[in-house]
Amino acid sequence: MRDETAKRMGPTSLHPPAAGGEKETRDVVGLYEFGPFRLEPAERRLSRNGDAVVLTPKAFDTLHLLVRNHGHLVEKEEFLNKLWPDAFVEEGSLSNNVFLLRKALDDSTENPKYIETVQGRGYRFIAEIVANGTDSASPLTGVAMAPSLVVLSAPPTTAGGSTSRKLMAWLFAAGIICVGLAAFAYAKWRHRTELVPLNGVPITALPGWADFPAISPDGSRIVFEWTGEQQFAAFDLYVKIIGNENLLRLTNDPAVHLAPTWSPDGTQIAFQRVSKEGGGIYVVPANGGPVKKLRATNSSFDRSMRISWSLDGKTIAFADSPFPGGHKRLELLSLATLESKQIEHDEKCVEEVLPAFSPDGKQLAYACSLSGREGEFGLSVVTAEGRAPRMIRETSGWMKGLEWQGDGKALLFSENHTGVEHAVLRELNLANGSIRDRLVGLNSHFSDDFSAKAGRLAYTVNSGGHHIIWRGDLWHPNTPPEKLISTTRDQSCPQYSPDGKHVAFASNRGGPPEIWMSNADGQEIVQLTNLRGLATGSPTWSPDSRKIVFDSRTKTADGQIRPDLFIVDIDERMPWKLDTGTPGAFNPSWSHDGKWIYFVGGSDDAMGERIYRVPPEGGKPEVLTTARGYWPQESLDGQTLYFAANSGMNFTLHKASLKPTGTESPVNDMPTLSFLMNWEIVPGGVYFYPMEDLLTLSYFDFSTRKVRSIFKVSGGGSFLGGSVSPDGRYILYPELDDYQSDIMLVENFR
Repeated sequence: MRDETAKRMGPTSLHPPAAGGEKETRDVVGLYEFGPFRLEPAERRLSRNGDAVVLTPKAFDTLHLLVRNHGHLVEKEEFLNKLWPDAFVEEGSLSNNVFLLRKALDDSTENPKYIETVQGRGYRFIAEIVANGTDSASPLTGVAMAPSLVVLSAPPTTAGGSTSRKLMAWLFAAGIICVGLAAFAYAKWRHRTELVPLNGVPITALPGWADFPAISPDGSRIVFEWTGEQQFAAFDLYVKIIGNENLLRLTNDPAVHLAPTWSPDGTQIAFQRVSKEGGGIYVVPANGGPVKKLRATNSSFDRSMRISWSLDGKTIAFADSPFPGGHKRLELLSLATLESKQIEHDEKCVEEVLPAFSPDGKQLAYACSLSGREGEFGLSVVTAEGRAPRMIRETSGWMKGLEWQGDGKALLFSENHTGVEHAVLRELNLANGSIRDRLVGLNSHFSDDFSAKAGRLAYTVNSGGHHIIWRGDLWHPNTPPEKLISTTRDQSCPQYSPDGKHVAFASNRGGPPEIWMSNADGQEIVQLTNLRGLATGSPTWSPDSRKIVFDSRTKTADGQIRPDLFIVDIDERMPWKLDTGTPGAFNPSWSHDGKWIYFVGGSDDAMGERIYRVPPEGGKPEVLTTARGYWPQESLDGQTLYFAANSGMNFTLHKASLKPTGTESPVNDMPTLSFLMNWEIVPGGVYFYPMEDLLTLSYFDFSTRKVRSIFKVSGGGSFLGGSVSPDGRYILYPELDDYQSDIMLVENFR
């Protein structure tokens, strides 16, 4: 546990105190090199043999602090005070950052090459470093020196004499030796390609949510979707002249989402529309006018929404599937005939999305998710006519957006490692396949979507949007809901224990998402797991209220990301992996008699993801559905299994018979769900949020087939699970609190 006394005393020095009480010097090192790695503090960049290595901000700060104190023990308290100066955190957050660093550096605790653990104390960076100074003082000694390369080895540890004094003398001598090489070293370093932070300025300051920006071909205007406060999922398109605050509204038919693109001459805007009625591609004059529908699509709210207009103005590239919820393929729509054809398919690709025509009009880039590999994607190009697909690079993570660099020599894309955190803007060199990060500000939360045209970059940033767990009173729906569990981080999937004494939930309040537990009143919060996976969540209780089954995603030895099921006893708090007999298992739930655990699996199967069950002891899985299904929940009598099905943007509730198994069907007269996991089965019916009114908690009665409204939620809606107390009085739900987004603009983007 962190020492509160140390916290009150304030941060400690980054370096060991110098003789005579000299104060800490500022970090003036331009870069540190060790092994195949290069650390550039000013650019917040770590690279390996020229390729960018992605780190979380705190993991980067942890590495920087270790390197700056090279050869010296950095105590845990110093890490906590330096990295979290204004917050109370557990030591697990620090150990998780070190874990992430070791993975990024291919290091180990048993035979460390870079980071040595000093048990009970802290960590020490032990590898030899080449430090390139760029200012007038050495960061470790304070000795004036010209820009130079200084080789730093671990300080001697023999007895007799001051280690720090010997190190300072050695560094001073090394500085003198290196002065003759200073000009050469500096010249070599300054000609290396540098990453300059791209500090954008807001071009929208509107209440609510602005998203999907697209810059006009001449760079003078921007089109985007926007919805005002309390109008979630009710977007229209707007055009704004950059530098002018006036907005031109292009559509007057609110949709779930709209993804626009410009015609090459800037006179028209095409857009993919996703709504509860279905998807389609439309076109509207850029200066306003009638909206024309070009064709219907089975679009959904994901990366398949993006479309692209060819340079000759004759074709629109888009992703579509033959039926709602099917795998997406890229198609080319002829604006002359309104007929479409699929591009030549690469068998490696499960789905083809994010089309982007090249600046010269000769190529079409796109992203493809790779067969049987969750969290893996490839970047590919075909000719503008859709022939000769060629994959340039495979990489891990979840891809979000794709654009061409202005000179046509590189692709820009946004991605993240787990699919849930903020994205990173990256650049793929088409000549050699190397990837580097492009820095967008230093603290901005770069979102999924961006546009790069005419030397300008527009991107979306988010603020707020943390999920707070609320408790609503179902017996007294007019009573205002109360905040039950609140932090500045996220919470999801709250679940009452069957005895009503505890609440389990997923949260990243201590670093990576883990499983946490509180009393029923939200007090006495404790952490139950410390798996440090990429994403851990979906907790559900055993009938005796003693165990929790959940899923967690980790990276396998071959670099793939795989979800597995785990069980944790709330007293022992030592999770163990459940053998489900199938690669990739997630969204678990327990049967009411305790004999089965239901889950989603089969991502490696040609039929796709379906619902399975397995005994809590593990074993051979039994498949229960033929259709894709998510978030399985058993009825209280054990006769029926309910699950959500994804048909494009239509999330519908289905049921499958358990006694006997083998039949399944939609729940008749049940309105469309607003999301896959924000519904809860109770005796006699289901609580849910309907797509047509997704801020209203509603109840569907299985016997009468009628729907009644319960109460409205505020904020940005509730999407990540819910739970009704065993006595039926309360409902827990995570609400998106104070969610806002703005569009930022970077000038002179190259």
